[in-house]
Amino acid sequence: MNGQRLDKVTFDDFKTARKRLHEILQHPTPLLQNELLNMELGASLYIKAESLLPVGSFKLRGAFNKIASLVETEKEPITVVTASAGNHAMGVSYASKVKGVTAVVAVPETTPQIKINTCRALGAEVHPVGKTFDDAYDYARKLAEEKNYMYVHNVADTDVVAGQGTVALELLEQLPDVDQIIVPLGGGGLVSGIAMAAKAINPSIRIIAVQAEGSSAYYQTYKSGKIVTLPSTNTLAEGLSMKKPEPYLLDFINAWVDDIVEVKENSIREAIKLFVLTGKLVVEASGAVALAAVMENQVTLTDKTVLIATGSNIDGSVLKDCVF
Repeated sequence: MNGQRLDKVTFDDFKTARKRLHEILQHPTPLLQNELLNMELGASLYIKAESLLPVGSFKLRGAFNKIASLVETEKEPITVVTASAGNHAMGVSYASKVKGVTAVVAVPETTPQIKINTCRALGAEVHPVGKTFDDAYDYARKLAEEKNYMYVHNVADTDVVAGQGTVALELLEQLPDVDQIIVPLGGGGLVSGIAMAAKAINPSIRIIAVQAEGSSAYYQTYKSGKIVTLPSTNTLAEGLSMKKPEPYLLDFINAWVDDIVEVKENSIREAIKLFVLTGKLVVEASGAVALAAVMENQVTLTDKTVLIATGSNIDGSVLKDCVF
């Protein structure tokens, strides 16, 4: 069963998502300024710490908003199924537990064990499938059709995008004069939601999206002016791994995002290290790309630049390898 909603996202969608999320998020995620980190970078940055959400990722927002919407509209008990590199799966697992929904998640076999363990601890049925997100996606879609489960897409869904956009609503309350937001870009749901919500309030805010060099389909599409499909992806930031842009979101990104940059894999490792040792935050590779862009001087900084630290779900072995 297809639970996807592929409508135009309105500001009312963002406000509705904010109300739904109040059930689990009574307070906004912190907006931090770390003096030592800013001294190291020679800049004045703010960090929106989505990494401190209950499942360690912004993905909880979109997943919860979507599942809450399904619970409101479906008369019979439902089972949801999704495919994810890990963080969306954890969001779906958490939201399903709260809303009393049965959850099944398919993840690539390369998914960090911490993410798989968290999904299972939250009561989800976890199916590790194949080497890539595409393998897990095909499996989950087939499962939805065969067993009449409700499919919850990780990025291409109006309610998911609206949920992610609540990051911007919080941020503009915390820092009303923010003038630039740097956002990691994987599937595109987060940057689409943040860009539309932020610019609905203040159209002059610049939105910069960041991709990893080893998975840069959106970046290459943006630079070439034609849709690029990668033969494969290879990045430490597995949460950003996508072979091709998502059609539903590509128009949003082209319309609302001001620039897309890509960063080198080694810079991502250095950004994880800098976040931990100087910024005093544990941030996974997918969340560290925003800082990596600053470290590579890919972005012209402003007085009120905010980095979105999207998640903290990093395997101990990877963290040790990057930091020590």
